Amino acid sequence: MKNLLITLFISGLLLACTTPSVEMEATGEFASEGLYTVKNSGFAEAYVRRGSGLSSYQKIDAQPLNVSDVDIPSTAVAGTLRRDWAMTPEREAALQRAWSNAVGKAFSGYQQASAGKGVLEIDAKITKIAPGVATANTIGAPTQVRMTMNDAIEIFAEFRLFNSADDQLLAVIRDNRTIGAAAMSRTAPINMTLLLDSWAALLHTRVSGK
Repeated sequence: MKNLLITLFISGLLLACTTPSVEMEATGEFASEGLYTVKNSGFAEAYVRRGSGLSSYQKIDAQPLNVSDVDIPSTAVAGTLRRDWAMTPEREAALQRAWSNAVGKAFSGYQQASAGKGVLEIDAKITKIAPGVATANTIGAPTQVRMTMNDAIEIFAEFRLFNSADDQLLAVIRDNRTIGAAAMSRTAPINMTLLLDSWAALLHTRVSGK
């Protein structure tokens, strides 16, 4: 059942995306670094270096998920306790394992490498967790009960892609999605696993062009 949920969620996410297009001029936050805004990427924001050749990479170096500096709200969220929001060593390790597994599945056809020529470095970071507004796409939303604002939390993340050989920044991607708030009461909830799986799958689609 778990694998079926993951497959259906990721399939729906990918089908909802249209063909990405890169703007003609480098504008926006990363223009000075030579990155161009990508439209219709499926992510909230995406910036890429022209001629980056992302689809040519066959080796990846996926860094551990960075959860060391997550912006967590002081606002109380229904269904959770303050201790649920602490990024404990156990939760950090569980999330890093979940991300490692997600990338391993999504990029299963790639060689895992530590660094060097022809290696794409993938840096991922959870930047913020905040009260969210439930929608039809909320991960873990009960189908028989309409969720309210206090039933959901918003997870924000940033992904940076580098050419490992020279540390050149190739792309910056940011996204945010909602999951059921009850997920915060568990160290490694299925909702977070589904979320990380979906991010890794879409990232692979955009990197590989497939």
